[in-house]
Amino acid sequence: MQIFTDFFPNIHPGYPIEKLAPLDKILFIDIETTGLSRELTDLYLIGCGYFKGDCYNTIQWFADSAEDEAAILQAFNEFVSGRFTLLIHYNGNHFDIPYLKAKALKHAVSLPFNSLKALDIYCEIKPYKKLLGLASLRQRCVEDLLMISSDDPYTGKDLISVYRRYVNNPSDDLLWPLIHHNSEDLKGMAYILPALYYTELKDLRLEYVSYGIHNYHDHEDNEHRELLVTYSHNLQLPAGFNCREGSIMLHVGTGGRATLRLPIIEATLKQFYPDHKNYYYLPAEDTCIYKSAAQGVPPSRRENAKKETCYTKHSGLFIPVLTKSVSPILKTDYSSKELYTPFTEENCPTLLKNIGRDVISHIL
Repeated sequence: MQIFTDFFPNIHPGYPIEKLAPLDKILFIDIETTGLSRELTDLYLIGCGYFKGDCYNTIQWFADSAEDEAAILQAFNEFVSGRFTLLIHYNGNHFDIPYLKAKALKHAVSLPFNSLKALDIYCEIKPYKKLLGLASLRQRCVEDLLMISSDDPYTGKDLISVYRRYVNNPSDDLLWPLIHHNSEDLKGMAYILPALYYTELKDLRLEYVSYGIHNYHDHEDNEHRELLVTYSHNLQLPAGFNCREGSIMLHVGTGGRATLRLPIIEATLKQFYPDHKNYYYLPAEDTCIYKSAAQGVPPSRRENAKKETCYTKHSGLFIPVLTKSVSPILKTDYSSKELYTPFTEENCPTLLKNIGRDVISHIL
C-alpha cells in the first residue's frame, strides 16, 4: 500500500456547504476499481478530499495489488472515524458506497458510514438534467457546464488496463495517471459544489420584460423570423445553460436574465374542438359547423364530425407552445404533438407572460 497526500490553496467551495456541516467536518470521497462488479473486481484506490485552513487537501490510499484491499480499507477507516460528519460523493449512492461496504464485509473491516450524513451531488442534480440540457450526468459533463477544465484525458474504465499493467510491472509512468485521475475527480467534486444551486431550479420564476423580432437566414439562405423574449429570473446560478423542447429554446443566464427563442411561422393550421358530437363536418368547405347552426346545410353536404374532422382552419402567424394553458391552440392535424397559438403584436405581452411560465413548468 502507498499513501499520497497533496494540497491545493486555490480551491474554495463556491457554495454555502457549511449550512450542512462545518467546513472542516466535510469529506469528499472517490474510489477506483477494476470494474463494476463488487464480487469479481478489485478496489485499488480510495481517495478523499477535505478543507483544512485555506487549502483543499487530498489523501489517497493506493493498493499495489489486490492483496492490499484490506489495508487501504482499514487505513481509510482509521483516517475518517470521529473526524468528519458529512460525506460528499458523486454517484456514490449507487456505486462507491455499496462497493466499499461489500469489500469491507469481505475483509471484516469496519467502515464509518453509519456515523456520517451523506450528500450525493449526482442525485441532487439528476432531476434537472433535462432542464440543464445535459446529454450525460457524468461528473466531467457537469464540470464542462460550469466551465471547469481538467488535464486528465482518461476515464476510470480507460485506467483498468493501466492498473493491471502496473501490478505486473510497477513503474512511476503507470502509477501517475492512476493517482492523477483520482485527484482530478476529487478536485472536480469540490469545484462543482456550486452545481447545488441548480437544485433551486424548482423555484425558478420568470418575469416578462420585453420582446423583439429577429430576422435571419439559414444555411440554405431561407429567411426566418423568431421571437426573442427577455425575462428576469429570481435565482443565483453558477453558470448559464440552454434547454430545448422541440423548436423552443430557453437560455437561463447568470445575471438574473433569461431569453426564450420562439420561431414565428406563417401557415394555415387547424383548431380542433373537443365536443365533436355536436358538430357536422362539411367536406367541400373542409371545416366543421355547430349542428344548431346547420339548418340550411343540405344533408348531402354534411356528415357527423369525428374527432379528426372537428376543426376550423385559421391562417396567419403562429408561435409554438408547450401546454394548452393558452388559447386558442392549433395544430397541423389531429395527431400532431406540436401545438401553436396565434401571434399578433396586440396579444404579445400577455401571451409571453404565460408562455414563459409554461415552458418552465413543462420542462421541470
